[in-house]
Amino acid sequence: MSRRKSSILLPFNSTASKADNQTGNVSRVRNRKTPAKRRRTQVEVLEPGLDENNLEFYDDLKQKMWSIYRVADLDKFNYQNPGTFPRYGRILSRYLVHSFTQPVTLQAKFLEKPDLKGFESENTPVHIKVEDIQLNNPRLVYEGILFSAHDSGDSKIEGATHLPVLLARGPITVRNKVHECLTAVFSSAIHEVSFPPEEMQWMIAAWSGFLNESQKNKEVNFLYGLPAKADTIQCQYSVNFIKDLWRCIHDQDSLIVELNEVKKFHDVLVRHTYKILGLNLAAVPLIMYRTPDFELHATGKVKVKTVEFVPRILHFIADLCETQNRTDKSDS
Repeated sequence: MSRRKSSILLPFNSTASKADNQTGNVSRVRNRKTPAKRRRTQVEVLEPGLDENNLEFYDDLKQKMWSIYRVADLDKFNYQNPGTFPRYGRILSRYLVHSFTQPVTLQAKFLEKPDLKGFESENTPVHIKVEDIQLNNPRLVYEGILFSAHDSGDSKIEGATHLPVLLARGPITVRNKVHECLTAVFSSAIHEVSFPPEEMQWMIAAWSGFLNESQKNKEVNFLYGLPAKADTIQCQYSVNFIKDLWRCIHDQDSLIVELNEVKKFHDVLVRHTYKILGLNLAAVPLIMYRTPDFELHATGKVKVKTVEFVPRILHFIADLCETQNRTDKSDS
């Protein structure tokens, strides 16, 4: 059943001169997969600088809807021999051709990319492309980029290749086949990553002060899902309203964002919507958040629209993937 959409435009002239302290009828969503003892109480919001030597790489990540995956350490993934990447491409190409019941002509390539600033490690990013070469003009059917984490600590297995972050796009059938092959060839495991409600709240609040307006877009959109009714509710605010609200709650000179600030930010938004429209969205799941700079989906999809937000989002995703991989190891 397709979702119906209810679009609600909140007034742009609303001011955020002070945070509302009324308690209201607010119930908080808690992620069952994140025990209370593991919940973060503060984060340091660092400003990862742009890597001037890799602006073309950053630019290539923009305006694409990426699905996020986390990857266990890759066994016998060889960077040293120049012939290994072409061989990996041939292995993946053959695997894909034999995996589909209908005839396909697919060609896979593995390409080493330069280190990104803040992600320096012995394992540089790897770009995987799969093209349908049956026609005169090859058509891209899969694209994936494996990244290291900027702070792997002791999570890396000795002798293995540590590239825990995978951004991928393409038809889901092709994506699944590519990941099955990578898992089998390199004795790894690839898992989809979603954004738990608490992580969405941290990202939205902590990055509110950095949002930019564009000539065509001066709005921020929150899309809430109503599973029982297969419906959605969209709330729209001006960028300035969101930035002013965050400035009322958080000291802009402080790099430390506290959990109570994040909660207050979202509680004020919920109460504001309730006052204006009579809708209490406190317990309604947020499924999408869109700004002029980036777009986040709770299902684990991200689109970056401005270059300056690429390193911010990559660092956050890397931390999330690394944390979940560590949890898997500690639970095993």
